[in-house]
Amino acid sequence: MKASSPLWIAALLLVGAAGAFWGAGSVPVALLCLAAVAAVVALSGVTRRILGALLVVVGIAGAFSGHWLAIAGGVLVVASGALQVALGARMPKIGMGGQKPRAHDPETDMWRALERGDDPTDDKTPGGTTSNE
Repeated sequence: MKASSPLWIAALLLVGAAGAFWGAGSVPVALLCLAAVAAVVALSGVTRRILGALLVVVGIAGAFSGHWLAIAGGVLVVASGALQVALGARMPKIGMGGQKPRAHDPETDMWRALERGDDPTDDKTPGGTTSNE
């Protein structure tokens, strides 16, 4: 399974929980679930695991309203929180998936020198003086 899969599963569980809480009339808990989606995607490591533990508590508390949609939403929030506690350290942070350091490319460096106004084929240093002076 790809490392980002649990991240998106946790986010989708929270979106589903927000819809369930919204339908049950628990709008503040639904908004909390939507805010948690952004937090799950933005956080990483230990902070994501702490958020997961808090979501487990919120899910259990939210399910106690007695409405069947609130119970379903609570189960979804608890599932998302448990997933974050278990796999939170291995989930990627937003913008970190698949990024590799760029290799040094001499051709790109020459184009950047031209954009700065320097002649990359000239033996002068970028300040306009020759290296012999």
